[in-house]
Amino acid sequence: MKMFEQTGEFTPDSLIASADFPILKEGIGLKAGQGILKRGSLIIRSEKAGYIAGATITTGSGETAKTEEVKGKIFGILTDDTDTGTDAAGDNIPAVCYHTGVFNRDAVIVTGTDESGKNATVDKYEDDMRDVSLFLRNVQNY
Repeated sequence: MKMFEQTGEFTPDSLIASADFPILKEGIGLKAGQGILKRGSLIIRSEKAGYIAGATITTGSGETAKTEEVKGKIFGILTDDTDTGTDAAGDNIPAVCYHTGVFNRDAVIVTGTDESGKNATVDKYEDDMRDVSLFLRNVQNY
């Protein structure tokens, strides 16, 4: 056994902005076929699609592909990078979400587009996030 051995690496990402409010986590099953989801992705619980990341969902492929806005409730923020694969017909992928807490506004990831076709932003979801005890703060980068 080596006395001084590096077994892991810690790289701060400023996702968690404060410990002023309890940080609770919960396990979920993410919908398969969303590719690699990054830590900090906003997760929405949709009755139609289950737990997904992003503001839009695409069904079908090629010319029959249809993209629509996700109808659902904010559930949490993904704790770790998670590979959901490319096959949407696969089983749900186990993952963990922060269910409550105070988070850096600039570190929360929202994928997809809004109604006007522009990239979606976390500002659109801030009120809904507050309703489930996910709070956003501005964080000064050093």
